[in-house]
Amino acid sequence: MPRALGELLLRVVLTPRAQNRKDVPWTKNSAGVVVFVSDVDDAPHWIEAGRCYERFALQATVLGLRNAFINQPVEIATLRNRLATWLGVGSRRPDLLVRFGYGPEMPKSFRRPVTAVLSAAG
Repeated sequence: MPRALGELLLRVVLTPRAQNRKDVPWTKNSAGVVVFVSDVDDAPHWIEAGRCYERFALQATVLGLRNAFINQPVEIATLRNRLATWLGVGSRRPDLLVRFGYGPEMPKSFRRPVTAVLSAAG
């Protein structure tokens, strides 16, 4: 698809209203929402927020919980600032917003066989 046509299609299909129609019911039906916050807005703190999420996701999996990102509020600076104010986190930066709860297992993404990725050291 030509880039210009693709960009036009995305602007028509991926609107804030359309996204909200999906996210609101999903969020309301989740057991909870967790926000990962960084003390400082820089790469080392973003990486640490990602590591914290990774530990959360692994433990959630052990407990049979599902989780999914709802990051639109932290991807747009003005929304991120409003979220930080609403959360009362001061100058800290919300980095990840994740919903969690019990739900059906979703289809796995396709993976290549291990042999197609790794080769024997020789």
